[in-house]
Amino acid sequence: MTRPERPIAADWLALRRTADTAARDGAPELVAAWVAAAVGGDPLIIVDVGAGTGANRAYLERRLPRPARWVLLDHDAELLAASPGENVEGVVGGIGELGDLIRRCDARLVTCSALLDLLTTAELDELAEVLVAHRVPALFSLTVDGTLQLDPPHPDDSALIAAFNEHQARDGRPGSGAAGYLAERGEHLGLVVQEADTPWLLDAAAAPLIRRLLTERAEAAVEARPELANSAADWLGARLRLLDRGALRVRVGHVDLLLTPGNPAG
Repeated sequence: MTRPERPIAADWLALRRTADTAARDGAPELVAAWVAAAVGGDPLIIVDVGAGTGANRAYLERRLPRPARWVLLDHDAELLAASPGENVEGVVGGIGELGDLIRRCDARLVTCSALLDLLTTAELDELAEVLVAHRVPALFSLTVDGTLQLDPPHPDDSALIAAFNEHQARDGRPGSGAAGYLAERGEHLGLVVQEADTPWLLDAAAAPLIRRLLTERAEAAVEARPELANSAADWLGARLRLLDRGALRVRVGHVDLLLTPGNPAG
C-alpha cells in the first residue's frame, strides 16, 4: 500500500470521527448487507485495511450481530499501537500482504475507511483481484468523490477544488475517482457492487474540522498549481472569517462501496 507523502496524523483521525460517524449512519443498509454476505461460522474474522487508530473498527463492532476478531493492517506501527483491544491483532503491511493475511486468518470480511483515494491504480487492481480470489465481501467507506460544496459560495471555489483534485490524482492514483475505478474493476471481475453517498455535512459545530480541512486543501491546491498561491490565500482567509462568524456550511462528498462475490462460474 502506498504510504501517503504526508503521514496521516492521529489528531486528524480523531478530529474527523464525529463527521465520519454521522455520514456513515446515513447508509446503514450497506453494513447490514456486508455482514449478511459473510460465509462460514464463528468466529467472525475481519481484516481492516489501513486501520489507523481503529476508528473503523470502533464504528463497525457496535453494529455487528455477534463479537468479531479483528485483524488491523496498516503501514504505521504507531497508529496500530493506539488501537488496543480484546480480539485485536495488529499487522504492519498493506495491500500486498492482504491475500496472505486473509488466507492465514481465515478472514470472513474485509473493510477499510477513507483509504481508497490514497491507493494507486495498481493497488486498486490488486485489491479487486484479492477479493475475487478469496471470495470475501468488502465494505469500503468514506472515499472522497471530489465534490466540495461551500455555502455561501466564493468565485474561486471551482479553481481551488479542481486544483486539489489534481493534487490527489498523481503518482498513479485515481484520487477522487478511486471508488468509481474500483467499482468498475470489481464489476468487470464478476463482483456485485453496491454504492451509497455518505457526505460530510458540516456547520459551525465542526469548526475545528472545517478549519483543518480548508487549510490543508488550500495548501494541496497550491502544490498542484503554484500560480494559485495568492488567490488561495485570499480564498482561505475569506472562508475562515466566515467560519469564525459561524456563517459557513460545508458538504464534502464521499461514497461507500460494498463489493460481494458473484455467482461462481459454472
